[in-house]
Amino acid sequence: MRPVVSVVVVSDYAGSAGHAWNDVRRALAALAAQDLDEPFECLLVESSADPSTVPADLAKLLPGLRVVTDPGRGSYPLKNAGARAATADLVAILDADCTPRPDWLRVGLAALRADPAAIAVSGRTTYAGRGVGERALAVLSRAYLDPGAAGPTKFISNNNAIVRRADYLAHPLPTDGGPFASRMQSEAMRRRGARFLFEPGMVVVHEFEGWAMERDIRRNIGYGTIRIRQLDPSMPWAWMARLGAASIPLFVAARTIDSWWDAVRAGRHYGLRWYEQPVAFALAVVVHVLEIAGMRQAFRGEPITTTAYR
Repeated sequence: MRPVVSVVVVSDYAGSAGHAWNDVRRALAALAAQDLDEPFECLLVESSADPSTVPADLAKLLPGLRVVTDPGRGSYPLKNAGARAATADLVAILDADCTPRPDWLRVGLAALRADPAAIAVSGRTTYAGRGVGERALAVLSRAYLDPGAAGPTKFISNNNAIVRRADYLAHPLPTDGGPFASRMQSEAMRRRGARFLFEPGMVVVHEFEGWAMERDIRRNIGYGTIRIRQLDPSMPWAWMARLGAASIPLFVAARTIDSWWDAVRAGRHYGLRWYEQPVAFALAVVVHVLEIAGMRQAFRGEPITTTAYR
């Protein structure tokens, strides 16, 4: 039977080889446990330029697993390759360091089927939440597309989403803006009137490796914040990027205010208690200051080469 959805799994955060493959194992095991009563396929996409060998035990975790290779090295070229290789009309994008709940596919498909005009649905990404700092960082990193309840959103998650394949292929993820340039895809689709959904029950738990990971995330986010506006002058706030490095304080201030608002409106959905809001406010300042290094590199035309991101 033809699958109703193709799940594309890509490791975007490499880390150590052993750790990355353990992430893949957890993701595949969680996909094998999905409570969906309809056929779906799973594609693990790896770079043919990477000398690492796909462990043989992965197929045992998820029978029918398809391994797709592509010359691309970055996570976005690999996700695009997975969408091209998919056989279903719907493509689910899942980062390998995200563990979906058993009802992940069923809930996401139900949301799209209930609104045929929508071309994508994104889910809620949380961290394990082992402390107030981790819960706060989950809000600051993941709540940007979360309206707090099911309904329209302005973005498509690059790690936890289901997208209509034809629309994805018409507007693939950008391959020259770094690992946090997916907003270019969302904006290109929105310009032609596309509608996106958010479904809070479509939950994945994202691995969190501490401040080393957060620093890497933020440098890449800072780079992407500027780079996408250099590549696409019609992006929101692109006029600020045309000011050059002088715009960095403006971007940092604007992004910090946005994060404060995210913490207030969505914090409770990520386990953040009202009296922990000051922690989130303080961390928002810290993480956006960490983005400055990446912004500077983008303005200097220097790609980020030392990173665990693909």
